[in-house]
Amino acid sequence: MPADLRPGAARRDAGGVRPLSRARVSWARGAGLAVLLALASSAAAARAEDDGPDGVYGRLDGDLDMRIGAGAAFARGGPALAAHASLLYLSSAGLYVHYTDALGTDGPAVTRSIAAGVVLEPLFLGRFATNLERGPARLDLVLDSFALGMGAFWEAPRGGTFGAEPGFEFSMGIGIPFFATATGPILGVRGALRIRPSAFTDAGPFRLIDQGALLSVTLAWRHIVPVHLVDAADRLVR
Repeated sequence: MPADLRPGAARRDAGGVRPLSRARVSWARGAGLAVLLALASSAAAARAEDDGPDGVYGRLDGDLDMRIGAGAAFARGGPALAAHASLLYLSSAGLYVHYTDALGTDGPAVTRSIAAGVVLEPLFLGRFATNLERGPARLDLVLDSFALGMGAFWEAPRGGTFGAEPGFEFSMGIGIPFFATATGPILGVRGALRIRPSAFTDAGPFRLIDQGALLSVTLAWRHIVPVHLVDAADRLVR
């Protein structure tokens, strides 16, 4: 029988190409699927890197860092209620208010006091700019929370009222976050040294601790709020 009349010859010779077998088609599909899986894995790895620690932990989600909390203050004579609030721009500098109240107990020598002033947390922007924010997140947040405060205070001694003249207060403190983000609950520890106005006029010996040293421990909520204090048109670019 002539070669061009054998069964299957037309199918083999049409176009000069032998059709692909089912095995070859399956292999091609499997190879394509493997390529797609590899590309998907690479994309997932890239997203994981993008979602990793960036050293900010939400602190640049807004420009105003708000904190408010309450706890206990320990001073000469015994503990008292303490309340603290602060507003910081870019988690770096701002204002604070600190209040204590003995709530009618007989121990503390000062029944009530209120202090207000400026507070500075100098480490955050400097450490972030020099790429020192490398985690763990809680450690970075604790280090950056180191705060220096300076302001005035008024106090009401036992049996008296608030004095008209303020004294001077210098404070240091840190905030320990519960979670690995800036927004959330924090445990605040703050120590303050105070100088009463009478210290500048009394001729007697000066004892700094006796002037009104104060240690406060508060449970506070910290929240980052985008209020755009400098430019209302600013937006965080992601």
